[in-house]
Parts: sequence; structure tokens; C-alpha cells
Amino acid sequence: MTKNPPPRTDPSRRRIGRPTALGLLTGKAAGPALGKRGFATADVLTHWPTIVGGDLSAFAMPVRVKFPKGKSDQGTLVLRVMHGAAATLIHLKTPTVLERVNRFFGYNAVQRVEVSQGPLPASRGAVKASTTPTPLAPERQARVDKSVAAVGPPELKQALKRLGEAVQRRTA
Repeated sequence: MTKNPPPRTDPSRRRIGRPTALGLLTGKAAGPALGKRGFATADVLTHWPTIVGGDLSAFAMPVRVKFPKGKSDQGTLVLRVMHGAAATLIHLKTPTVLERVNRFFGYNAVQRVEVSQGPLPASRGAVKASTTPTPLAPERQARVDKSVAAVGPPELKQALKRLGEAVQRRTA
């Protein structure tokens, strides 16, 4: 006598393992749509405030990256800005934006910046609020300061301090 296999919806046959973070799945789901806009991954969009800083990310966001046919360099970053004054500021800070974006990519992927004026998504306020770090408890801040005290170069020291503070916030 042969036994029929249980149906796939049987709760006892569910996948065993650790839960998967939603953020890991979002990149896979959004990949094809982002690829059409020139983004290899969602990283440029999700890390935009970190890449260009809070002052620029408050009024500008990347829309797409355009590359010449068959190339993955000499691209054009298309930004959407809220108003004309923001466009002027982006124009003045173009060398900084190019340097930071290319540093993020790891190579000279972008050579130009184009700006288009239009409304930014309404959810930008929620993203901006979440990027503001909460202050650490004094004992946790002291632990971070003590661990980076011996580091020499000031830029490295600041980067390690930010990393230590982020780790302390996650473990709080």
C-alpha cells in the first residue's frame, strides 16, 4: 500500500530555518524595475542620505542612472529636486555629488549629473526622521569613545566612532 504525500499547505512541511529580513527580499523583488532605470541594486536609493549627506538628500533624490549603450561607466545620474533653488545648489555641489556617488560604486561610474524638478515622494519625511540617530546612553557613549581613542587619523576615527555608535544602538 502506497501512501500519498501530504499536501504542500501542510503546516508540518513548512520550511525550517531562520526568518528572512524583509529588506533582503525587497532588493530581489525590485531588481528588474531598478535595472530598467540603470540601478544595478537598490543600494543607491536606500543609502542616498549616507552617500550625499543629509543636507542634499533632504531635497534631492536619484531617479535613474543612464549609461551609454554597452558601457558601465561614463554614466549620467538623473536627480529629482524639489525646487529651482535646490537645482542651483546641486549644480554648485556637482563635483562633491560625483565624487561621493563614484566612491559608493567603487569606480568612476558617473561623469555627469542631470537635474529635473518635481515633487519628491511623500514618504521622504519618514525616511528622513529614521536617519536621525538617537543619542546613546552616557555609559555606552563612553565605551565607544574609549575604544576609538587610540586611532590616529581623524577621518578613520570618526568613521569608527559612527560604526561603534551604530553597533551600540542595535545592541541596546
